[in-house]
Parts: sequence; structure tokens; C-alpha cells
Amino acid sequence: MALFEAKDVKKRFGGLVAVNEVSLSVDERSIVSVIGPNGAGKTTFFNIVTGIYQPDEGTITLNGRSLVGLRPDQIAAFGITRTFQNIRLFNNMTVLENVLVGMHTRLNASVWQILLHGSGYRREERQAIERGLDLLEFVNLRHRADDLARSLAYGEQRRLEIGRALASAPKLILLDEPAAGMNPQETEDATDLILRLRDQLGITVVLIEHDMSLVMEISERIAVLDYGRMIAEGTPKEIRHNPRVIEAYLGQGAAGTRGDTPRGTLPAQAAAANPGAPTSST
Repeated sequence: MALFEAKDVKKRFGGLVAVNEVSLSVDERSIVSVIGPNGAGKTTFFNIVTGIYQPDEGTITLNGRSLVGLRPDQIAAFGITRTFQNIRLFNNMTVLENVLVGMHTRLNASVWQILLHGSGYRREERQAIERGLDLLEFVNLRHRADDLARSLAYGEQRRLEIGRALASAPKLILLDEPAAGMNPQETEDATDLILRLRDQLGITVVLIEHDMSLVMEISERIAVLDYGRMIAEGTPKEIRHNPRVIEAYLGQGAAGTRGDTPRGTLPAQAAAANPGAPTSST
């Protein structure tokens, strides 16, 4: 049984259909990439899964339980967390405090226990700090625990976002362009971290990424969106030479259906060139 399933998900914004009957099944402890040219609907799909948008049609389940109609905090409590394409840290809080914020769905202290600073609250606070430091160790940031988030280098901020997402003990983590803007060493570190999420923590990973070298290296399956529709799904080998994927990235040009301007990095070219991750909307 799949851990996560989306079936025939559709989302409209006025007359624009941003996500059109998208279906995706994700097995437990797997790494699945969602790729496609800019504007294909990838981030919108993540926003639907995490409750930022509600689907107009379709079903979304985690362990067989429907997520449709739930708020983002409820979905996080059920086991799905995410990072964002644009870094969203609390810059004036410490690195550790940013991780502790991510634990709010797992803490049990009542308002009165917090106000009275009771023994139950103090015990839970100590446990949360210990857990936060362990997570910072996992993302190689424990030595920066007391530093302000704004003082971190770009790659460190990306890792902190993942650490904060881990704080809610997710079953499934959605990573929106985790290697965007990174240099080669940072990308290598991000690749290693994503693999360790699955191999050491047993967390299922779904990521959006434009770095095709990274995608082809770590993905067990790849889903391709174009203009809001799923146009292909399969192994990296199957996707690399899929005619519909090639057409989506390069257009047909001479046929006059899409023009001559390339819309993205062709998966088949990833081994020959690694252009990094565009920062434009997905």
C-alpha cells in the first residue's frame, strides 16, 4: 500500500487550470521527484497537498486517510511537512529556536502549564531542546545552535529549513527546490542529506528540483508535469529519453506549436551539463 496518494487532483484559479487531474502514488521510504518546465504547476501541487490551497476536485490521502479540507497545521500533525522554494526562516531567532518552532504540533503542555512554568512543561521543554539539538546535529548545524538564523550562509539556511521540517516528526517531507542557488559543494551536501533522510530516518521524500543531475542520481521514480498535467512518470532511465518530456522542455519549434525558446533543462542533457536551479516560479 502506498504511503501517499493523490488522485485526479485539479485546481483552478479563475479561468486558469493550474493543476489538471494529477495523480501521484508514493511508496514508503522512497524518493520521488516532481519535475517540469517553469510554470508547470509543481509548487501549486505541493501547496494543495499541504493545505495551503484546497483542491477543486480529486482525493489526497496519507496512509489511507483523506487530507482534503484539513488546515496546514493539521496536515503537519498527521505527518506531512515541507520546505519552500524561497527560504522562510525566522531570521531574528536562533538556529535552535527555529527548530523548536517546528515542534509545536508534537508538544502537549497546556496554556496553564506554560504560564505557571509547571514541572510537566519544564520536562517537555528539556526534551524538546535535546531533540532540537539532535536534529541540528543531523543537518550539521549543532555548532550554530545559538547563532541567529540570519547569520547562516545560504546552504546552511537551506539545511536549517530541513531541520525545522524534521522537528514535527514527519512520515513524508516535501522539498521545494532544495538545491536552488547552491554551489557544487552545497549541492553535494544537499544530495547526501536527502539520501540520509530516507536511509537513516526512514522518511519518504518528494522533491521539486531543476538540477537534473541531482534528480537523476537520487530518484527512484520521477513524475513530470507540463501545463498542469502529468505527462510522464517512471524511472530516471525511462524519463531521460521520453519523447513527451523532451518536447515539454524544448518545445517543437519547427512544428510551430510552442516556439523555439527552451523552457527548461532537458533531463537527457543532465549528465553533460549541470546548469543549477533556476529561481523562477514553478
